[in-house]
Amino acid sequence: MFIVQRMRHYLLYLFSLLAIAATAQTADYTELDDGSQPDAEKWGQLEKRLYATWASRDIHYEKRAVPQLRMKRDTVVYAWRGERVGVEALLFSPQQTQKLSLALRNAEPLNVTARFLRYVMTDDFKSCGSHPTNLTPYLVPDVIDLENSLALPAKSVRPAWLTIEVPRDIAAGEYSLALDIKAGTGSTAQTLETLTLRVVVRDHTLPLPSEQAFHLDFWQQPYSVSRYYNVARWSNEHLELLRPYMQLLARAGQSVVSAILFYEPWGDQSHDKFSAMVQTTKKANGTWAYDYTVFDRWVTFMEECGISKQIDCFSMVPWDMTFRYYDEATGRDKDLKTTTSAAEYKELWTSFLTSFAAHLKEKGWFEKTLIAMDERGLSNMLDAYNVAQEAVPGIKMALAGNYHSELMDKLADYCIPFGHSFPASEQAARREKGWYSTFYTCCTEKEPNILTNSKPAEAAYLPLYGIANDFDGYLHWSWLNWQDTPLTDSRYRLFSPGDTYVVYPGPRSSVRWERFIEGIQQTEKVRILRQQYQAEGKTEELRRLNAAVEAYTWSLPARS
Repeated sequence: MFIVQRMRHYLLYLFSLLAIAATAQTADYTELDDGSQPDAEKWGQLEKRLYATWASRDIHYEKRAVPQLRMKRDTVVYAWRGERVGVEALLFSPQQTQKLSLALRNAEPLNVTARFLRYVMTDDFKSCGSHPTNLTPYLVPDVIDLENSLALPAKSVRPAWLTIEVPRDIAAGEYSLALDIKAGTGSTAQTLETLTLRVVVRDHTLPLPSEQAFHLDFWQQPYSVSRYYNVARWSNEHLELLRPYMQLLARAGQSVVSAILFYEPWGDQSHDKFSAMVQTTKKANGTWAYDYTVFDRWVTFMEECGISKQIDCFSMVPWDMTFRYYDEATGRDKDLKTTTSAAEYKELWTSFLTSFAAHLKEKGWFEKTLIAMDERGLSNMLDAYNVAQEAVPGIKMALAGNYHSELMDKLADYCIPFGHSFPASEQAARREKGWYSTFYTCCTEKEPNILTNSKPAEAAYLPLYGIANDFDGYLHWSWLNWQDTPLTDSRYRLFSPGDTYVVYPGPRSSVRWERFIEGIQQTEKVRILRQQYQAEGKTEELRRLNAAVEAYTWSLPARS
């Protein structure tokens, strides 16, 4: 009887996961209306039929405006083995068209998917702080949907996105495939237009994402997923919902796991509060105790998803300098408000780090774990560094913030704002130690950035800017910090639209995310070709490659 009950419970649990997955992946939704109106005169100049063409990935085509482009039924792209390639098509018509579907022919041995792009609301706010309410909203095509069938209203535009995963064992050469745009779905669908695509595979292979040199650090926000799908934090359902998102992040070569040591390191900026992954308890006798259950589960889960190079733990210096713990004597949570120079701060962190380091060593994670801070001042960083090193000599630390020469020999991972630079000699010394020196963008950078109101090419530009300016990689503060309506409206009460997340529920990728992956792959190509040209003595080829990369060089002086 016990076995039967356990089996019944297991089946119910399995069915609940399937139901959650189905809801996450196939639920349809309605785009918002930005109030724009089609130009009847321009649409009236077109033939009453469906138009289909390959289009530029660098343009946000307006939903109700006749596209200004040269019609193109055939196009070619070039790729390396192991590369992920995105290609955009555009469909538009002056008349109502029944439900359209996308069908691929001759796509093998390439791995190709074709999906419609969906429009999301944005505006022109590019700054930090409260989001203005007087800006005119508008739609941009950024969401790569899970569906490949969609109705096309009269006098409207609908982009489509092809994602090509080039197999790592494919032979070099040219491969040709067709994209059929059909009226209806299934066996009775009628082909209205066909676009052909040639993919030329070069005789080079990209490294696996987990082996790429580019150091990628998008901070994770697992709590928005549990809230969005209404499941308990850290339940099995929560982790299974998170899995495809983290696998998508791993596909880009994500290096770092973001872990939270104390409740909410960033104050009010997040829609969902960051819960601590370590339960800190002050015992009735005044000693401290720690429960690492959630932390261990999170790190292990991320390893399963393919993200395991580094663990960044936040934060010894949170924005409001408050540390929440459970007080056994009173039976409730308490907040310790302190400063980095206070005796109670040293007591708290000496105990915590001593226990934490022992736990990390037991798990085999100590060498890849860093105590991380975000945009904190020099004096606070030096205080935290001294407390940490006294408690656990050699424990590694990280900062995303302004450049300070005093920290260059102390931080194993140092990330500074876009436009600033590290002195070349200090950068070289850090690289010899195997330390990372990277850059970041946030709401401060109007451009380039990865906002919904950014030009799509800006996302591809950022990694190339990094390699041109001798950075090891890139950091962004949020991967999927969703607000309440992430699929339809990317605006947020704070910050620029799209700054808080790069992928959508589903999981649905985005144009800006795919373009960012494109930029990372370009940096890997530059690195590999530089090594090849140097080894083969191809000085002219190397000179031309470096000259092309130098076009992305731009920086302000390093801060002192």
